[in-house]
Amino acid sequence: MILQSLAAYGPALAAGIGLIHLFWENNERWAILLKISLGIGAGLGITSCLYFLRLLLFPGQGGYLLIQAGFLGAVILALLIKNRLSPGKVFYRFSISPVQVILGLATLAVLWTSIYYTITFARVSPHGDYDAQAIWNLRARSIYRSGDTWENAFSPLINRNFHMDYPLLVPLSVVGGWNMLGSEVQRVPAVLSMLFLFGMAGIVFSVIAHLRTSSQAALAVIVLLATPSLLLFSTFQTADIPLTYFLIASTSLLILASNSNNRSLLFLSGIMAGLAAWTKNEGIPFLLVMIVCTLFISGVRQARTHLPFLLAGMALPLFTIVLFKIFVPANNDLFVNNGLSEIISKLLSPERYVQIMTHLLSELLQLGGWPVSIIIILFVYGWIMGIRSSGSPAEKFSGVIPLSQFVIYMLIYIITPYDLEWHINYSMSRLLIHIFPLALFSFFLFVNTPETVLNKSAPYSQVTELKVK
Repeated sequence: MILQSLAAYGPALAAGIGLIHLFWENNERWAILLKISLGIGAGLGITSCLYFLRLLLFPGQGGYLLIQAGFLGAVILALLIKNRLSPGKVFYRFSISPVQVILGLATLAVLWTSIYYTITFARVSPHGDYDAQAIWNLRARSIYRSGDTWENAFSPLINRNFHMDYPLLVPLSVVGGWNMLGSEVQRVPAVLSMLFLFGMAGIVFSVIAHLRTSSQAALAVIVLLATPSLLLFSTFQTADIPLTYFLIASTSLLILASNSNNRSLLFLSGIMAGLAAWTKNEGIPFLLVMIVCTLFISGVRQARTHLPFLLAGMALPLFTIVLFKIFVPANNDLFVNNGLSEIISKLLSPERYVQIMTHLLSELLQLGGWPVSIIIILFVYGWIMGIRSSGSPAEKFSGVIPLSQFVIYMLIYIITPYDLEWHINYSMSRLLIHIFPLALFSFFLFVNTPETVLNKSAPYSQVTELKVK
Protein backbone atom coordinates (compact mmCIF):
# COMPACT_ATOMS: atom_id res chain seq x y z
CA MET A 1 0.00 0.00 0.00
CA ILE A 2 2.94 2.34 0.64
CA LEU A 3 4.27 1.81 -2.89
CA GLN A 4 0.78 2.32 -4.27
CA SER A 5 0.47 5.62 -2.37
CA LEU A 6 3.90 6.67 -3.62
CA ALA A 7 2.92 5.89 -7.21
CA ALA A 8 -0.07 8.23 -6.88
CA TYR A 9 2.37 11.15 -6.91
CA GLY A 10 4.63 9.80 -9.67
CA PRO A 11 3.72 12.36 -12.36
CA ALA A 12 3.99 15.28 -9.92
CA LEU A 13 7.41 14.14 -8.71
CA ALA A 14 8.64 13.64 -12.28
CA ALA A 15 7.34 17.10 -13.22
CA GLY A 16 9.07 18.65 -10.20
CA ILE A 17 12.41 17.07 -11.07
CA GLY A 18 12.01 18.17 -14.68
CA LEU A 19 11.19 21.72 -13.59
CA ILE A 20 14.38 21.93 -11.53
CA HIS A 21 16.41 20.63 -14.48
CA LEU A 22 14.67 23.09 -16.79
CA PHE A 23 16.04 26.04 -14.82
CA TRP A 24 19.33 24.49 -13.80
CA GLU A 25 21.30 22.36 -16.25
CA ASN A 26 23.95 20.69 -14.12
CA ASN A 27 24.63 16.97 -14.41
CA GLU A 28 27.29 16.41 -11.80
CA ARG A 29 26.56 13.63 -9.35
CA TRP A 30 25.74 15.91 -6.42
CA ALA A 31 23.49 18.03 -8.64
CA ILE A 32 21.50 15.00 -9.82
CA LEU A 33 20.72 14.00 -6.22
CA LEU A 34 19.84 17.61 -5.42
CA LYS A 35 17.47 17.86 -8.39
CA ILE A 36 15.66 14.70 -7.31
CA SER A 37 15.38 15.97 -3.73
CA LEU A 38 14.21 19.44 -4.79
CA GLY A 39 11.81 17.93 -7.30
CA ILE A 40 9.81 16.35 -4.48
CA GLY A 41 8.80 19.69 -3.01
CA ALA A 42 8.51 21.51 -6.32
CA GLY A 43 6.27 18.81 -7.81
CA LEU A 44 3.98 18.35 -4.83
CA GLY A 45 3.86 22.05 -3.98
CA ILE A 46 3.07 23.41 -7.44
CA THR A 47 0.55 20.62 -8.04
CA SER A 48 -1.25 21.57 -4.82
CA CYS A 49 -1.39 25.22 -5.97
CA LEU A 50 -2.87 24.17 -9.30
CA TYR A 51 -5.33 21.88 -7.57
CA PHE A 52 -6.58 24.72 -5.38
CA LEU A 53 -7.14 26.85 -8.48
CA ARG A 54 -9.04 23.92 -9.99
CA LEU A 55 -11.29 23.76 -6.90
CA LEU A 56 -12.11 27.45 -7.27
CA LEU A 57 -12.88 27.23 -10.98
CA PHE A 58 -14.70 23.90 -11.39
CA PRO A 59 -17.10 21.87 -9.21
CA GLY A 60 -16.27 18.40 -7.97
CA GLN A 61 -13.16 16.76 -6.56
CA GLY A 62 -11.58 14.95 -9.52
CA GLY A 63 -8.93 16.15 -11.89
CA TYR A 64 -5.77 15.56 -9.88
CA LEU A 65 -4.46 13.13 -12.49
CA LEU A 66 -5.19 15.65 -15.23
CA ILE A 67 -3.34 18.37 -13.28
CA GLN A 68 -0.33 16.12 -12.76
CA ALA A 69 -0.33 15.06 -16.40
CA GLY A 70 -0.70 18.64 -17.60
CA PHE A 71 2.09 19.85 -15.33
CA LEU A 72 4.37 17.03 -16.49
CA GLY A 73 3.47 17.58 -20.14
CA ALA A 74 4.21 21.31 -19.90
CA VAL A 75 7.61 20.62 -18.30
CA ILE A 76 8.50 18.02 -20.95
CA LEU A 77 7.50 20.42 -23.73
CA ALA A 78 9.65 23.17 -22.19
CA LEU A 79 12.57 20.76 -21.87
CA LEU A 80 12.22 19.79 -25.52
CA ILE A 81 12.14 23.43 -26.59
CA LYS A 82 15.25 24.18 -24.55
CA ASN A 83 16.85 20.89 -25.66
CA ARG A 84 17.52 19.79 -22.10
CA LEU A 85 16.28 16.22 -22.19
CA SER A 86 19.78 14.98 -23.07
CA PRO A 87 21.90 14.55 -19.90
CA GLY A 88 25.06 15.81 -21.63
CA LYS A 89 28.20 15.25 -19.62
CA VAL A 90 27.84 13.33 -16.39
CA PHE A 91 30.76 13.13 -14.00
CA TYR A 92 31.25 10.20 -11.65
CA ARG A 93 33.83 10.40 -8.91
CA PHE A 94 34.60 7.45 -6.70
CA SER A 95 36.23 8.22 -3.37
CA ILE A 96 38.23 5.63 -1.45
CA SER A 97 39.09 7.75 1.58
CA PRO A 98 38.79 5.56 4.70
CA VAL A 99 36.96 8.38 6.47
CA GLN A 100 34.43 8.59 3.64
CA VAL A 101 33.94 4.82 3.57
CA ILE A 102 33.25 4.67 7.32
CA LEU A 103 30.94 7.67 7.31
CA GLY A 104 29.20 6.40 4.17
CA LEU A 105 28.39 3.08 5.83
CA ALA A 106 27.21 4.89 8.95
CA THR A 107 24.97 7.10 6.83
CA LEU A 108 23.42 4.09 5.13
CA ALA A 109 22.81 2.45 8.51
CA VAL A 110 21.11 5.58 9.89
CA LEU A 111 19.12 5.98 6.68
CA TRP A 112 17.87 2.40 6.80
CA THR A 113 16.99 2.74 10.50
CA SER A 114 15.03 5.93 9.90
CA ILE A 115 13.13 4.37 6.98
CA TYR A 116 12.30 1.33 9.11
CA TYR A 117 11.18 3.56 11.98
CA THR A 118 8.90 5.76 9.88
CA ILE A 119 7.29 2.80 8.11
CA THR A 120 6.77 0.95 11.40
CA PHE A 121 5.21 3.99 13.07
CA ALA A 122 2.94 4.56 10.07
CA ARG A 123 1.61 1.03 10.49
CA VAL A 124 1.17 1.37 14.25
CA SER A 125 -0.36 4.86 14.16
CA PRO A 126 -1.79 5.33 10.65
CA HIS A 127 -3.72 8.51 11.54
CA GLY A 128 -0.75 10.46 12.93
CA ASP A 129 -0.83 12.54 16.11
CA TYR A 130 -3.63 14.68 17.52
CA ASP A 131 -2.89 17.74 15.34
CA ALA A 132 -2.99 15.59 12.22
CA GLN A 133 -6.34 14.13 13.24
CA ALA A 134 -7.81 17.47 14.37
CA ILE A 135 -6.37 19.76 11.70
CA TRP A 136 -4.44 18.43 8.71
CA ASN A 137 -6.03 15.06 7.93
CA LEU A 138 -9.42 16.30 9.13
CA ARG A 139 -9.19 19.21 6.70
CA ALA A 140 -8.26 16.81 3.90
CA ARG A 141 -11.18 14.50 4.69
CA SER A 142 -13.61 17.41 4.89
CA ILE A 143 -12.53 18.69 1.47
CA TYR A 144 -12.49 15.21 -0.07
CA ARG A 145 -15.93 14.25 1.23
CA SER A 146 -17.64 17.60 0.61
CA GLY A 147 -17.42 17.50 -3.17
CA ASP A 148 -18.77 20.74 -4.65
CA THR A 149 -19.21 22.24 -1.17
CA TRP A 150 -15.56 21.88 -0.12
CA GLU A 151 -15.67 25.37 1.44
CA ASN A 152 -17.64 23.82 4.32
CA ALA A 153 -14.32 22.50 5.58
CA PHE A 154 -13.65 26.10 6.68
CA SER A 155 -16.98 26.83 8.32
CA PRO A 156 -16.87 29.56 11.00
CA LEU A 157 -18.79 27.13 13.22
CA ILE A 158 -15.62 25.06 13.60
CA ASN A 159 -13.52 25.83 16.66
CA ARG A 160 -10.94 28.49 15.80
CA ASN A 161 -8.29 26.46 17.67
CA PHE A 162 -8.35 24.13 14.66
CA HIS A 163 -6.70 26.90 12.63
CA MET A 164 -9.02 27.49 9.71
CA ASP A 165 -6.48 29.91 8.27
CA TYR A 166 -3.74 27.31 7.80
CA PRO A 167 -2.64 26.99 4.14
CA LEU A 168 -3.47 23.89 2.15
CA LEU A 169 -0.35 22.40 0.57
CA VAL A 170 -0.45 19.33 2.79
CA PRO A 171 -4.26 18.75 2.92
CA LEU A 172 -4.67 19.22 -0.83
CA SER A 173 -1.74 16.90 -1.53
CA VAL A 174 -3.47 14.26 0.60
CA VAL A 175 -6.78 14.89 -1.19
CA GLY A 176 -4.98 14.53 -4.53
CA GLY A 177 -3.50 11.20 -3.50
CA TRP A 178 -6.92 9.96 -2.46
CA ASN A 179 -8.36 11.10 -5.76
CA MET A 180 -5.71 9.15 -7.61
CA LEU A 181 -6.33 6.00 -5.56
CA GLY A 182 -10.12 6.33 -5.47
CA SER A 183 -10.52 6.17 -1.68
CA GLU A 184 -9.19 7.56 1.61
CA VAL A 185 -6.11 5.34 1.77
CA GLN A 186 -4.60 5.72 5.25
CA ARG A 187 -1.00 5.46 4.08
CA VAL A 188 -1.13 8.58 1.88
CA PRO A 189 -0.39 11.19 4.60
CA ALA A 190 2.43 9.03 5.97
CA VAL A 191 3.99 8.64 2.52
CA LEU A 192 3.88 12.41 2.04
CA SER A 193 5.70 12.92 5.33
CA MET A 194 8.36 10.40 4.34
CA LEU A 195 8.90 12.08 0.98
CA PHE A 196 9.56 15.42 2.63
CA LEU A 197 11.79 13.97 5.35
CA PHE A 198 14.10 12.06 3.02
CA GLY A 199 13.93 14.80 0.41
CA MET A 200 15.26 17.17 3.06
CA ALA A 201 18.07 14.74 3.89
CA GLY A 202 18.94 14.55 0.18
CA ILE A 203 19.17 18.34 -0.06
CA VAL A 204 21.41 18.59 3.00
CA PHE A 205 23.72 15.83 1.76
CA SER A 206 24.08 17.00 -1.82
CA VAL A 207 24.63 20.70 -1.06
CA ILE A 208 27.15 20.12 1.73
CA ALA A 209 28.92 17.48 -0.38
CA HIS A 210 29.28 20.10 -3.12
CA LEU A 211 30.27 23.05 -0.94
CA ARG A 212 32.43 21.05 1.49
CA THR A 213 33.09 17.28 1.24
CA SER A 214 31.07 14.09 1.16
CA SER A 215 32.38 13.23 4.64
CA GLN A 216 31.01 16.47 5.99
CA ALA A 217 27.71 15.81 4.21
CA ALA A 218 27.53 12.31 5.70
CA LEU A 219 28.06 13.69 9.20
CA ALA A 220 25.28 16.24 8.69
CA VAL A 221 22.80 13.60 7.49
CA ILE A 222 23.75 11.21 10.30
CA VAL A 223 22.98 13.87 12.92
CA LEU A 224 19.83 14.92 11.05
CA LEU A 225 18.26 11.48 10.65
CA ALA A 226 19.46 10.25 14.04
CA THR A 227 17.59 13.08 15.81
CA PRO A 228 14.72 11.30 17.62
CA SER A 229 12.32 14.25 17.71
CA LEU A 230 12.76 14.98 14.01
CA LEU A 231 11.89 11.38 13.12
CA LEU A 232 8.96 11.50 15.53
CA PHE A 233 7.57 14.69 13.99
CA SER A 234 7.95 13.14 10.54
CA THR A 235 5.51 10.43 11.60
CA PHE A 236 2.94 12.91 12.97
CA GLN A 237 1.55 13.66 9.46
CA THR A 238 1.45 17.41 10.17
CA ALA A 239 2.94 20.25 8.10
CA ASP A 240 6.02 20.76 10.27
CA ILE A 241 8.40 18.53 8.32
CA PRO A 242 7.20 19.82 4.89
CA LEU A 243 7.74 23.38 6.16
CA THR A 244 11.25 22.50 7.35
CA TYR A 245 11.94 20.94 3.97
CA PHE A 246 11.04 24.16 2.14
CA LEU A 247 13.13 26.29 4.52
CA ILE A 248 16.17 24.12 3.76
CA ALA A 249 15.44 24.02 0.03
CA SER A 250 15.06 27.78 -0.37
CA THR A 251 18.15 28.57 1.70
CA SER A 252 20.29 26.03 -0.16
CA LEU A 253 19.26 27.41 -3.53
CA LEU A 254 19.96 30.97 -2.39
CA ILE A 255 23.51 29.97 -1.42
CA LEU A 256 24.10 28.11 -4.69
CA ALA A 257 22.64 31.03 -6.67
CA SER A 258 24.96 33.50 -4.96
CA ASN A 259 28.03 31.30 -5.38
CA SER A 260 27.45 30.79 -9.10
CA ASN A 261 25.72 34.12 -9.82
CA ASN A 262 22.87 32.06 -11.30
CA ARG A 263 19.59 33.95 -11.31
CA SER A 264 17.65 30.85 -12.36
CA LEU A 265 18.54 29.32 -8.99
CA LEU A 266 17.20 32.46 -7.34
CA PHE A 267 13.92 31.84 -9.16
CA LEU A 268 13.84 28.29 -7.79
CA SER A 269 14.69 29.60 -4.32
CA GLY A 270 11.70 31.92 -4.58
CA ILE A 271 9.44 29.00 -5.52
CA MET A 272 10.54 27.07 -2.44
CA ALA A 273 10.12 30.09 -0.15
CA GLY A 274 6.64 30.70 -1.56
CA LEU A 275 5.71 27.06 -1.05
CA ALA A 276 6.89 27.33 2.56
CA ALA A 277 4.25 30.05 3.04
CA TRP A 278 1.66 27.84 1.28
CA THR A 279 2.54 25.03 3.72
CA LYS A 280 2.11 26.79 7.06
CA ASN A 281 1.68 30.31 8.44
CA GLU A 282 5.20 30.18 9.87
CA GLY A 283 6.43 30.22 6.27
CA ILE A 284 5.03 33.70 5.65
CA PRO A 285 7.66 35.60 7.69
CA PHE A 286 10.26 33.36 6.04
CA LEU A 287 9.41 35.09 2.75
CA LEU A 288 10.46 38.41 4.25
CA VAL A 289 13.62 36.85 5.69
CA MET A 290 14.60 35.53 2.25
CA ILE A 291 13.94 38.87 0.56
CA VAL A 292 16.06 40.76 3.11
CA CYS A 293 18.87 38.16 2.94
CA THR A 294 18.88 38.33 -0.85
CA LEU A 295 19.25 42.12 -0.66
CA PHE A 296 22.19 41.85 1.75
CA ILE A 297 23.94 39.04 -0.12
CA SER A 298 23.48 40.60 -3.57
CA GLY A 299 24.40 44.11 -2.57
CA VAL A 300 22.76 47.31 -3.75
CA ARG A 301 23.89 47.08 -7.37
CA GLN A 302 23.01 43.45 -8.06
CA ALA A 303 19.84 43.46 -5.95
CA ARG A 304 17.93 45.25 -8.71
CA THR A 305 18.57 42.35 -11.08
CA HIS A 306 18.55 39.50 -8.55
CA LEU A 307 15.50 40.31 -6.44
CA PRO A 308 12.99 40.19 -9.34
CA PHE A 309 13.95 36.56 -10.01
CA LEU A 310 13.34 35.63 -6.37
CA LEU A 311 10.00 37.43 -6.37
CA ALA A 312 9.01 35.84 -9.69
CA GLY A 313 9.53 32.42 -8.15
CA MET A 314 7.27 33.37 -5.24
CA ALA A 315 4.49 34.54 -7.57
CA LEU A 316 2.40 31.34 -8.01
CA PRO A 317 2.39 30.31 -4.32
CA LEU A 318 1.68 33.88 -3.22
CA PHE A 319 -1.14 34.20 -5.77
CA THR A 320 -2.60 30.96 -4.41
CA ILE A 321 -2.33 32.20 -0.82
CA VAL A 322 -4.06 35.48 -1.69
CA LEU A 323 -6.93 33.61 -3.35
CA PHE A 324 -7.16 31.30 -0.37
CA LYS A 325 -7.44 34.27 2.01
CA ILE A 326 -10.08 35.89 -0.21
CA PHE A 327 -12.32 32.90 -0.88
CA VAL A 328 -11.79 31.15 2.46
CA PRO A 329 -11.86 34.04 4.96
CA ALA A 330 -10.58 32.90 8.33
CA ASN A 331 -8.97 35.02 11.00
CA ASN A 332 -5.55 34.19 12.38
CA ASP A 333 -6.11 33.14 15.99
CA LEU A 334 -2.89 34.85 17.12
CA PHE A 335 -4.20 38.29 16.16
CA VAL A 336 -7.91 37.98 16.92
CA ASN A 337 -8.87 40.16 19.91
CA ASN A 338 -5.22 41.11 20.34
CA GLY A 339 -5.20 44.87 19.93
CA LEU A 340 -2.26 47.19 19.49
CA SER A 341 -2.35 48.38 23.09
CA GLU A 342 -2.25 44.79 24.36
CA ILE A 343 0.65 43.93 22.04
CA ILE A 344 2.66 46.95 23.20
CA SER A 345 1.94 46.11 26.83
CA LYS A 346 3.22 42.56 26.31
CA LEU A 347 6.32 43.77 24.47
CA LEU A 348 7.17 45.96 27.47
CA SER A 349 6.63 43.20 30.03
CA PRO A 350 9.99 41.86 31.36
CA GLU A 351 8.27 38.91 33.02
CA ARG A 352 7.28 37.48 29.62
CA TYR A 353 10.86 37.60 28.38
CA VAL A 354 12.11 35.85 31.52
CA GLN A 355 9.42 33.18 31.23
CA ILE A 356 10.23 32.54 27.57
CA MET A 357 14.00 32.43 28.13
CA THR A 358 13.67 30.06 31.08
CA HIS A 359 11.61 27.61 29.05
CA LEU A 360 13.82 28.09 26.00
CA LEU A 361 16.98 27.09 27.89
CA SER A 362 15.25 23.91 29.04
CA GLU A 363 14.06 23.14 25.50
CA LEU A 364 17.48 23.77 23.98
CA LEU A 365 19.12 21.34 26.41
CA GLN A 366 16.58 18.70 25.35
CA LEU A 367 16.53 19.71 21.68
CA GLY A 368 15.88 16.83 19.33
CA GLY A 369 15.20 14.33 22.12
CA TRP A 370 18.85 13.27 22.31
CA PRO A 371 19.91 11.50 25.55
CA VAL A 372 22.80 14.00 25.74
CA SER A 373 22.29 17.60 24.62
CA ILE A 374 22.97 17.78 20.89
CA ILE A 375 23.90 21.45 21.28
CA ILE A 376 26.69 20.55 23.70
CA ILE A 377 27.83 17.74 21.39
CA LEU A 378 27.94 20.08 18.39
CA PHE A 379 29.67 22.80 20.41
CA VAL A 380 32.41 20.39 21.48
CA TYR A 381 32.70 19.03 17.94
CA GLY A 382 32.97 22.54 16.52
CA TRP A 383 35.62 23.45 19.10
CA ILE A 384 37.67 20.37 18.17
CA MET A 385 37.29 20.76 14.42
CA GLY A 386 37.59 24.54 14.28
CA ILE A 387 35.76 27.09 12.18
CA ARG A 388 36.72 27.50 8.53
CA SER A 389 38.16 30.87 7.59
CA SER A 390 37.06 30.82 3.94
CA GLY A 391 33.63 30.67 2.39
CA SER A 392 31.40 32.75 0.16
CA PRO A 393 29.36 35.66 1.57
CA ALA A 394 26.18 33.62 1.12
CA GLU A 395 27.61 30.69 3.08
CA LYS A 396 28.73 32.98 5.88
CA PHE A 397 25.31 34.65 5.86
CA SER A 398 23.43 31.34 5.97
CA GLY A 399 23.40 31.29 9.77
CA VAL A 400 21.39 34.52 9.80
CA ILE A 401 18.39 32.80 8.21
CA PRO A 402 17.60 30.29 11.01
CA LEU A 403 18.47 32.97 13.58
CA SER A 404 15.99 35.39 12.00
CA GLN A 405 13.24 32.76 11.92
CA PHE A 406 14.00 31.96 15.56
CA VAL A 407 13.69 35.63 16.59
CA ILE A 408 10.33 35.89 14.81
CA TYR A 409 9.06 32.82 16.66
CA MET A 410 10.11 34.28 20.00
CA LEU A 411 8.39 37.58 19.19
CA ILE A 412 5.16 35.70 18.51
CA TYR A 413 5.39 34.19 21.99
CA ILE A 414 5.77 37.65 23.51
CA ILE A 415 2.58 38.96 21.91
CA THR A 416 0.51 35.74 21.95
CA PRO A 417 -3.12 36.17 23.09
CA TYR A 418 -3.03 32.71 24.67
CA ASP A 419 -1.82 31.85 28.11
CA LEU A 420 1.94 32.10 27.67
CA GLU A 421 2.84 29.01 29.68
CA TRP A 422 0.33 26.88 27.75
CA HIS A 423 1.44 28.25 24.38
CA ILE A 424 5.12 27.60 25.11
CA ASN A 425 4.51 24.08 26.38
CA TYR A 426 2.28 23.29 23.42
CA SER A 427 4.43 24.54 20.56
CA MET A 428 8.03 25.47 21.38
CA SER A 429 9.50 22.02 20.76
CA ARG A 430 7.78 21.94 17.37
CA LEU A 431 9.00 25.40 16.37
CA LEU A 432 12.57 24.54 17.33
CA ILE A 433 12.34 21.45 15.11
CA HIS A 434 11.51 23.82 12.22
CA ILE A 435 14.80 25.63 12.78
CA PHE A 436 17.10 22.80 13.89
CA PRO A 437 17.79 21.22 10.44
CA LEU A 438 18.50 24.65 8.94
CA ALA A 439 20.82 25.55 11.83
CA LEU A 440 22.50 22.15 11.50
CA PHE A 441 22.99 22.76 7.79
CA SER A 442 24.67 26.11 8.51
CA PHE A 443 26.80 24.56 11.25
CA PHE A 444 28.34 21.99 8.92
CA LEU A 445 29.04 24.71 6.38
CA PHE A 446 31.00 26.63 9.01
CA VAL A 447 33.09 23.93 10.72
CA ASN A 448 36.15 22.33 9.19
CA THR A 449 35.81 18.98 7.46
CA PRO A 450 37.36 15.73 8.75
CA GLU A 451 39.80 15.83 5.80
CA THR A 452 40.95 19.32 6.76
CA VAL A 453 41.62 18.33 10.35
CA LEU A 454 43.41 15.16 9.31
CA ASN A 455 45.45 17.29 6.91
CA LYS A 456 44.60 15.27 3.86
CA SER A 457 42.05 15.54 1.10
CA ALA A 458 39.89 12.71 -0.05
CA PRO A 459 41.71 10.97 -2.95
CA TYR A 460 39.93 9.76 -6.00
CA SER A 461 40.78 6.39 -7.42
CA GLN A 462 38.97 7.04 -10.66
CA VAL A 463 37.50 10.02 -12.49
CA THR A 464 35.35 9.11 -15.46
CA GLU A 465 33.61 11.40 -17.91
CA LEU A 466 30.60 9.83 -19.53
CA LYS A 467 28.81 11.60 -22.35
CA VAL A 468 25.35 10.36 -23.22
CA LYS A 469 24.14 11.36 -26.65
